[in-house]
Amino acid sequence: MARRRKPCRDWSTGLPPELLGLVLHNLPCLIDRVYFACVCRAWRSAAKDEAPPRQLPWLVMPSPGKTSFFAQQTGCTHHLRLPEGIRGARLCGSHDGGWVAAAGEAWGGYAAVNIISGVQVPLPNRISFFHPFTVRGNGCRCKHPMLLRTVTFSAAPTSANCIAAAHIASVCNIAFCRPGMDEHWLTLSQELRAIEDIIYCRSLPQQGFYALRDTEDLVVYAAANAVAISNKSTPLVMSFVHHRFEKRVDYSLNRPGSSVSRYLVESRGKLLMVLREYSMRAMKRCTRVFRIFEMAEALPHGQAKASWVELHELQGRALFLGRGSSRAVEVSQFSGLQEGVIYYLDDACFDISLVVGSGGKFSSSDMGLYSMAMNKRLTRGEAGRFPRRFASECSPPLWLPI
Repeated sequence: MARRRKPCRDWSTGLPPELLGLVLHNLPCLIDRVYFACVCRAWRSAAKDEAPPRQLPWLVMPSPGKTSFFAQQTGCTHHLRLPEGIRGARLCGSHDGGWVAAAGEAWGGYAAVNIISGVQVPLPNRISFFHPFTVRGNGCRCKHPMLLRTVTFSAAPTSANCIAAAHIASVCNIAFCRPGMDEHWLTLSQELRAIEDIIYCRSLPQQGFYALRDTEDLVVYAAANAVAISNKSTPLVMSFVHHRFEKRVDYSLNRPGSSVSRYLVESRGKLLMVLREYSMRAMKRCTRVFRIFEMAEALPHGQAKASWVELHELQGRALFLGRGSSRAVEVSQFSGLQEGVIYYLDDACFDISLVVGSGGKFSSSDMGLYSMAMNKRLTRGEAGRFPRRFASECSPPLWLPI
């Protein structure tokens, strides 16, 4: 009679905890740690015991087929399984913890979606604004369709105190709502001044949404009654403060044939304005130079206006630039990250025709890395494995903070 063979012991369960910890230490990307935890129970337990390292923002590259993301910490591209409701949707904003703002249709189907947990929070499809001219002459609140350009959140969309701010295309440029609570976006006026960027600042003395105009002035929006934000029966009321800035000497002195796009970044308790100068070559944008300015409130000589003071180096920081989702990170907290490097996306312009049309392709031929130390855009060899070109039929790329 043949002897029954003893079952082979699973090699993965016999590894000592010290060795598993060493493996985890060399897996800086969160998705690699997820794969690690899927091997067996022992590895899953080891992954739970050790907190994951800080994560750099993922570069999400949407696609109607297989959406992928690029992890800067490893230089690898992974497939990303999106929740059923937003596959092929246009992604127009992001927030810490894997949240994205998605537009299922050109003029509606808006929601905040967590791509990790699959949780979805609806966002309104229309705005509510006060129209002063009516038949009776006493004015009234009107509802109007809108198109989302960019959405930014004050907190996680499932938080009771979350407010969403949207840069929109409609009868005005900016609107606010409480995700999952309000039926309409709220507007404060019908002003159509061009807005370059909008972010939510937490570490500044005046917390709120900071909107940057093309004049380089700032408008700060905040809830008028913070206690009533989480009360669904209480209407959302927003207040705003306009900060006028001293015009820079070279504000309008751009190079011939070039244009400027502006971004806001919160860093070390300060507000930064980043200028991106680019030119058009064969119908494609080509970034020439980046300039960085810091908001100065302690004003010399008794000036009544704030000012932008230029910084010529980032001093231990790197930047990730994207509409409504720019981030400044400390290079000392991440291995392999270079000081003074700017990671940027090709979002200098918002082409409404691509959003409302069918079959349009979002082409991102001008995305990559720029070095403040060398004052130049890095070439493909200098930039390493960072994607330099991207095209999609549903959405341009965006940064996803994890």
